[in-house]
Amino acid sequence: MFLKIKKINKHYSNTKVLNNVSFSIKKGEVISVVGPSGSGKSTILKSISGFCEIDSGTILLNSKSISEIEPSKRNIAYVFQDSPLFPHLSVIENILFNLKVFDHKKLNFLLKKIKIDHLKNRYPHEISGGENQRVAVVRSLIRNPELLLLDEPFSNLDLSIKEHLKELVFSIIKELKTTTIIVNHDIQDSLEVSDRILILLNGEIKSFDTPHSIYTKPKCLTSGRLFGLMNRINYDGDEFYCRPEHMNCTSSGLQLNVLNSKFTGPHYKITAQLNSEKIIFYDNKKYEKNEKIYINVAQKNKIYFY
Repeated sequence: MFLKIKKINKHYSNTKVLNNVSFSIKKGEVISVVGPSGSGKSTILKSISGFCEIDSGTILLNSKSISEIEPSKRNIAYVFQDSPLFPHLSVIENILFNLKVFDHKKLNFLLKKIKIDHLKNRYPHEISGGENQRVAVVRSLIRNPELLLLDEPFSNLDLSIKEHLKELVFSIIKELKTTTIIVNHDIQDSLEVSDRILILLNGEIKSFDTPHSIYTKPKCLTSGRLFGLMNRINYDGDEFYCRPEHMNCTSSGLQLNVLNSKFTGPHYKITAQLNSEKIIFYDNKKYEKNEKIYINVAQKNKIYFY
């Protein structure tokens, strides 16, 4: 394995932030770490990079313990939410700061690929927040990092800018086969860009699997709800959960009482009652309040938690 983390623990004061966390990733993989605020996501990145010391455990990079490598020599790049640039240096000077040798061809490739080649001679106060983050990414990648750490790099950007930047950044990462760990609050981002997703809850790993498995076969209800709505169905002795998009209106099946229908653009969001449970699903048709309808859930889409 390229990166191997074995039973790491970390306390802040009397709070245990990481509890026996262990996982491995392969070279070239893109891994997302998700979980509620305070679950230990950023602490994992800081532990790997050397911004904080773990209390116990081992972190191996290319089979060598990170503790044996000075943080400045770990060849790990770290991009924050707001990656600061030196205000008195131009964009290109910020990118190449303290870099004596670099690949000119790769630099030109990165500048053009991420579309900042026309900004080379501008200063930080002359560029936007999205452009600032592009510069930070190029600054990291030109150093040929063995591992790229992204700590919510797009969270402070407008949606339209964020989507465009995300597409540019991850196309480069995939093309360069840069091993990447991203901490992200945007669940849709994690599903779109990751090879695997690691779910942290209260400092412990609850799941580490492909986006498809994480979404369709969550290990626990809390993990499932991180990635969207989960309907609880309890009918005739069969209790299970399912995603709204896996519920279909039929001529027979589970009878629901419609509470409301709201048009959301591509479809209607239907809220209905089944016994004491409120059920949400989507349909192309609007239903009236108190209308009786029937829904069906295929067995393969039923999620059971034991």
